[in-house]
Amino acid sequence: MAKRPRPRTFRRVDELLAARYGQRRREPREPLDTLVRTILSQNTTDVNSIPAFERLKEAFPDWRDALEAGPRAIERPIEQAGLAPTKSRRIHEILGRLDAQRGELSLAYVCDMAPDEAWEHLLALPGVGPKTVAIVLLFDCAMPFFPVDTHVFRVATRLGWLPDDSTPGKAHDTLRDAIPADLYFQLHLNMVQHGRECCHPSRPDCHHCPLSRFCAAYRDGEVEARGE
Repeated sequence: MAKRPRPRTFRRVDELLAARYGQRRREPREPLDTLVRTILSQNTTDVNSIPAFERLKEAFPDWRDALEAGPRAIERPIEQAGLAPTKSRRIHEILGRLDAQRGELSLAYVCDMAPDEAWEHLLALPGVGPKTVAIVLLFDCAMPFFPVDTHVFRVATRLGWLPDDSTPGKAHDTLRDAIPADLYFQLHLNMVQHGRECCHPSRPDCHHCPLSRFCAAYRDGEVEARGE
């Protein structure tokens, strides 16, 4: 990244992606639900993680039932999400910690914290990393964080928004500092969808990409684009 793009560049990219994938509207949920959904999404796809979460909630409509049933019982309905023994153990540990510390199984209280305090608080939970924390705080608490998953990292890297030595962990802070905060929610979601549908890891569909003129990788011939 030679220099940080101007705010109007981010706004234009947001407009172009919204024209392709649609305007996004925030629909806050219980933050604990979002946290569990995101844990289930780790190292798998939505095709696997979403049904797993739905089956988990069908089995345990109340999180206290899941806590009392134990990790082995949580493991069964989430098998489709993969790594079920690890994920079920983490979910159970989080429920146990909330019960011990708060006496209730909810994370709604984090939305009343200062953003940096909420970030550190959630990051201290077992198995919870920066992407998960950013998703919870942005989606459910409307806090100014920009989640970076593999799709966002790939798209941002190709656009030239990140330094050559960047990592997904470092990218959270880089993009949060660079992108106007009012764009975080919609731009994140549309960059994820763009990574899934157009900006693929190999042979991206550059010839039909609305961002080609902004893309450093396309301009410099660093990607092998799919044929027209």
